[in-house]
Amino acid sequence: MSDINRTTWDFLADTYWYVTYLDLPALGFSASDNLLSWKVDQTVWHISGYKNGYFWGVSSAIITDADQGSSASGSPQQRSMVGTVTANGQVQISFIRGSGLRESIVTGFGHMSKLDQQWVFQMQMATSGGGDQTLHWANMLETKPGDPSWDSLPGVNCSVQSMLEGASYPQFGEG
Repeated sequence: MSDINRTTWDFLADTYWYVTYLDLPALGFSASDNLLSWKVDQTVWHISGYKNGYFWGVSSAIITDADQGSSASGSPQQRSMVGTVTANGQVQISFIRGSGLRESIVTGFGHMSKLDQQWVFQMQMATSGGGDQTLHWANMLETKPGDPSWDSLPGVNCSVQSMLEGASYPQFGEG
């Protein structure tokens, strides 16, 4: 792997990623009644910046019950995201919403992988709230304006732009 280094991932700056149709299923678990359920998790990322193995941007997700069908929609839950990718492609991302005592952080782990000659993020995460937990692993594929997924994301009734509308992006401070 001598041809892979920190600049291998420079292409990540200003890219958009989404969950493919096959990877939409997520597992829900309710601790209060010990019940499992299937969820649909469409997540979009806009990686707005990358440098030296670090990246940042915004994540937006809609998680619904699988029995709502493919017409399910909901309000996207947006989070700031900051992550690292090692020279050999190992990935760790923190998804943060809120600040101070009301801060909520979800951590995702994964790696960069080649699928049909294109890079994908193969990721795993678990999130919990109110006694319920959602576990999800997915291949995140890149999407661009003009791609079918850009205007109609699998599993939800919306576009990449509508998922990211009003997002607040991390940025460097002055000085």
